[in-house]
Amino acid sequence: MAQIELTQDEMKTLQEILQRHLAELLPEIAFTHRKDYIQFLKKRKEFIENFIRRLEREQSSGRREAISPDRLRGVDFLQGLEDGELQSLSQFFEEESVAEGVMLCEEGARAERLFILEEGRVSIRSKTGRQYSIDAPGKMVGWSFLVPPFLYTASAVTTAPSRLLVIKSPDFYYALHKEPRMGMKVINNLAQVVASRLT
Repeated sequence: MAQIELTQDEMKTLQEILQRHLAELLPEIAFTHRKDYIQFLKKRKEFIENFIRRLEREQSSGRREAISPDRLRGVDFLQGLEDGELQSLSQFFEEESVAEGVMLCEEGARAERLFILEEGRVSIRSKTGRQYSIDAPGKMVGWSFLVPPFLYTASAVTTAPSRLLVIKSPDFYYALHKEPRMGMKVINNLAQVVASRLT
């Protein structure tokens, strides 16, 4: 059996690549009608899932301490989730403190991070001229991280020193698809957040 030595960073990068590919496989399986092709895709999905689990086990010893689920109860798109569901998602959040005037995301760029405001203020601006501020704890910035084609629909910049919870890993997106009941709650919440901002 061939063996390859990988650093923690290399394992994390490989895991992210596999998670993104897995996320693209799921809708392909759902909308494919050829039975032989569905079986092929399902075998590939199973292989990737097993490989990701192996990578997770290898990385488990070096993982940072997860954010407390208590800090996630007020997050707008996580409303209605049970304690166990919040616990399972808490590992994907990291805390960041940023100064005033920091660009969090730019309209049209690939959505690789999602932000939750805990303290401070963020201005959302779009090329169409729409602009509004977010200054309430638990509000999300960068919802495009959860929605294909994963491109930011507006730019966001801090207008005060801010403390944020940040999701960077596509593993979060995979976790929602792995648990459909939890994923549906999150998507319903997300739809309400987006609809409220459009009005």
